[in-house]
Amino acid sequence: MNNTLKIQVALLSMLCLFFGAKAQLKSQKIHELVEANVNSLKPFSGSILVAQNDEVVYKGAFGFADIEKGIKNKVDSKYFIGSLTKQFTTVAVLQLIENNQLSFDDKISQWLPEINGSHKISIHHLLTHQSGLPRDSKQDYDEDVPYLERVLSVKQDTLLFEPGDQERYSSVGFYVLTYIIEEVSGKKYEEYFNEHIFKPAGMKNTGVRKKRGDIIEGLSKGIDRSPDEFGVDRLAHAQYFSSYSLAGGGALYSTVEDMFKFSSALENGKLVSKEMVWKMKLKWPTKTERKSRLYHSFGWEVWDLTHWDDPLTMFDYAGRIYGYKAMHRYYEKDGIVIIVLCNSDYSERSNLGWAIRNILLDKAYEIPKPASPKIPFVESMKKHLGTYDFPSEETTVEIKLINGRMTLTSHGDKPMYLYPANFNTFYSDLIPLKITFEPTAKDSTQRLEFNHNNEFVKTIERKKN
Repeated sequence: MNNTLKIQVALLSMLCLFFGAKAQLKSQKIHELVEANVNSLKPFSGSILVAQNDEVVYKGAFGFADIEKGIKNKVDSKYFIGSLTKQFTTVAVLQLIENNQLSFDDKISQWLPEINGSHKISIHHLLTHQSGLPRDSKQDYDEDVPYLERVLSVKQDTLLFEPGDQERYSSVGFYVLTYIIEEVSGKKYEEYFNEHIFKPAGMKNTGVRKKRGDIIEGLSKGIDRSPDEFGVDRLAHAQYFSSYSLAGGGALYSTVEDMFKFSSALENGKLVSKEMVWKMKLKWPTKTERKSRLYHSFGWEVWDLTHWDDPLTMFDYAGRIYGYKAMHRYYEKDGIVIIVLCNSDYSERSNLGWAIRNILLDKAYEIPKPASPKIPFVESMKKHLGTYDFPSEETTVEIKLINGRMTLTSHGDKPMYLYPANFNTFYSDLIPLKITFEPTAKDSTQRLEFNHNNEFVKTIERKKN
């Protein structure tokens, strides 16, 4: 080997070491960022995968898959993804369009003529949330009903607007699309997804829970608020919901690794053509001028942020359902994909996505402040107990003891526990709420200050009896 070649090899080795160290440092920063979220007033519980230029740069799991048994989440834990299911429904419809089995202009009256205004609503309107159909059906999410029953529960409703005039989110529209997929393909929606999306993308840990009681191996249990035996809200397992009946609007569970496989397969043209991938990201107009920079395209929420100093268009989709949250975000300009699946209704995901992007781009980002440590409740803190006026909200705030712990009740909601960080400062485990009682020499505290998300809300005074 001559000297020139030796120098080139040495330089290449040094560059590899440099970029490898830099990538490792960014991965470490992402981990520290999420750890800070775990310990913040919005404690993160779930799994995260971050990729750049189709290469995974970070993945990790935090919090508990079962808060009662102390079982921790894993990278391959499964989570219900709520409305992220709509991305799969969209891809299925686009596949049928590419196979000439459907058209964007087809009216849904071909399949569901009993729906009011069905002769005006096209496949395009459904995909872009421009149909005028209501957001949800008339059934609660915990009702075990066929998804078609959810559709037909609104069949007599007047459309919210003329199709194409405006854009308003509608899960009902995706129940309709589910029915059309099944009618055109001759397969149940989960069978179609499995054959035409999951298998081609290499997804082995994504599916549906068909009925109450079905055991899904590796599923993290959702965390939400629920009253204890004293009627006070505290963190608990979320209630059951009939996921199968949410069909193409919200039925699926998945893992962060499977969701990344879906993201890569889609972007690389393995599920639909590259031309269709391009169409999925277009900002489809409405007849009425819009004020928002958010557009619903085919399976994406398109955020037009081109007015920023650092202009970009962000592609995003989020899901939320009874103790679960999900996010699939794509910063196309930067080649960054962020998958966040949570099993807590109190976990942060959107701001987390921005901070992760900034880490990868060597930009400034904020670390959330840690939640204050808890101290024991002492007898002298009882001076804070009482009822306080909240005139602007036309309600009162009641501070009282239940089960030997301080609680807050307002707006007719169930009481929630507060924990002391010091004699005058109390926090909630359920929401990022800080209550500061005004120090006073009197027998009872006269004023308290509300802060939410570390932002001042209002100072209110003890109610005069």
